[in-house]
Formats: sequence, C-alpha cells, structure tokens
Amino acid sequence: MYRKVNYIKFIRDKSVLFFLILMVVVMSLVKSNFFSTANITNILVQISIYGIVAFAMTFAIICGEFDLSVSSTFALSTILFIDFSKRIGILPSMLVVFMIGAIIGLFNGMLVSKVKMNAFIATMGTMVAVKGFALFYTDGKPINTTDEIIYSMGNGKILGIPYLILVFFIVFIISEFILKKTNFGRKIYATGGSKKVAMLAGINVEFYKMIVFVILGVMASFGGVMLAARVNAGSALYGSDLALSVVTAVVIGGTKLTGGKGSAIKTLLGMLMIGVLFNSLTLLQVQAYYQEIVKGVILILVVSLDSINGKSKG
Repeated sequence: MYRKVNYIKFIRDKSVLFFLILMVVVMSLVKSNFFSTANITNILVQISIYGIVAFAMTFAIICGEFDLSVSSTFALSTILFIDFSKRIGILPSMLVVFMIGAIIGLFNGMLVSKVKMNAFIATMGTMVAVKGFALFYTDGKPINTTDEIIYSMGNGKILGIPYLILVFFIVFIISEFILKKTNFGRKIYATGGSKKVAMLAGINVEFYKMIVFVILGVMASFGGVMLAARVNAGSALYGSDLALSVVTAVVIGGTKLTGGKGSAIKTLLGMLMIGVLFNSLTLLQVQAYYQEIVKGVILILVVSLDSINGKSKG
C-alpha cells in the first residue's frame, strides 16, 4: 500500500513533465518539422522574455503574494528604454528603466506589507495607473528605433544560440540557486508557508513580502527591455497578457498559490509546457483567439485542481 501511494505521489508530482513529453512525442509524429532545431529554438525564444518574469513571479507566489501590475511595468519599460536610449545611451537607459521598475515594485510592496492592502487590489490599482501613464507618455502610439546595437541585443546569437535563450537560462539558474541554496530563499519559503510561524522564528516578514515585489518590478522591466530589443520598438500595448501567462506557467508547473511551495524548476517546466502547447496550436493552424480561450481554460482547471488537492490534504 505504501509503495502504491508513493507511485501515485510520484506520478502526480511529475505530471507536468509526463504531459510535456507526451505533447512532444505526439507533435513530432503529427508534424515532421516540430522537433527541428529551428522550431525548438523558436519555442525557447518565445518563452524566454515572459519566462524571466515568471521566475520572479515564482518568488512572489512562494511568498504568498502575486502582482497584476507586471504587465503595465513591462509595457512602460519597452517605451522608456527605446526613448531614453536615444537621449542618454543604451546602458544608462537600461539602468534607469530597472530603477523605475524597482520603484514600482517597492510601491506595491509598501502597499501590501505596510499599508496591509490586499495584493490583488494594490497591484490592480498600480496596473491601471502605470498603463495610463504609458498611454499618456506616447499618446497611445508605439515608438521605434533603428539602433543596430539594440537590435543585436534582442536578435543576436553566440555559438548559434540566441542571446535571449542564454539570458533565460541564466535567470533560471540564479533563481533556483537563490530559492534552494540561500538563507534568503529559505526565508521566502517560510514567509509563504506560515506568516505567524515565520514571525515567531524571527523573520522580518514585512521585508520579504516587500522585496519580492521589488524583484518582480525589476524583472518586469528587464523583460520589457528584452522585448524592446527584440522588436526595436516600445508600446503601451505590449505584454497585455503577461500577468495571466506567467501566473499560468507558475501554477501549471506546480507552485502552490497558497504559498510556501514551488521552485524555479517547476516554473521552467510550466513555461516549456505552455510554449510547446501554443507552438503546437500554431503549427496546427488554430487561430489566435482560440488559443486565448485555451489559456484561460487551462488556468481555471489548474487552479481548481490545486484548490481541490489542498482541501483533500487538509
């Protein structure tokens, strides 16, 4: 009986990996070009920009929080990076954009940890305000650049591997190391697992709740810079589905919305599954608006299953 239960637990814990392998095998049989180097590279490039924000969202969800404003911070960052790069140069503009992302994240963190606002309300308000500012700043129009250095940042390769993919995996390795091997990561798990127990253990819960929002703000800005370099443009409309996409990936991967559990590896698997799924739908010529329906249904199913599993364990 004990061994049987262990098998069931193993299958449940590895269900995302099994489903990912199944999709790859099926699509390789259905579409001969699916498993080509070009298509695999395309999938990794497609998930890389949202992926780095997903790793930051993993920190927040493990800590028992989440942030809806990342979409607006992301969009604003594409605009400011392109605009500032023309005025003060590429590197200074990146630093300024990251600082602005950190300030937005700090503001959210203050509202949640100090003012004690619900994260949903706080970050939704910030999302609307930042989106409004982005539209005001550009008069609702995209801004472009012809800077070849910026273009090479988003489209260049080293040893045949796109820079974006390298950045994605570097952020993944750093995220997993911080969460699993550092005292900082352990305290984030403790804060999300039980705020009361964490406080009794002497952990500054307010600080860790605040810092995860700062991390999210910086990484949303980083993602915005990556996209701006990729398309050589900035727009208030970019990344409108970012928050939904990264939360979906994090939850699908197995990180619990209740906090205290999860990892960057699980988020990586979640991002890969979403990337393979939507690449498959595209190859099968499923129209884009149907794909959005699929994304919403998947999120509802996964969150429902997460809630049911939590109740059954309770």
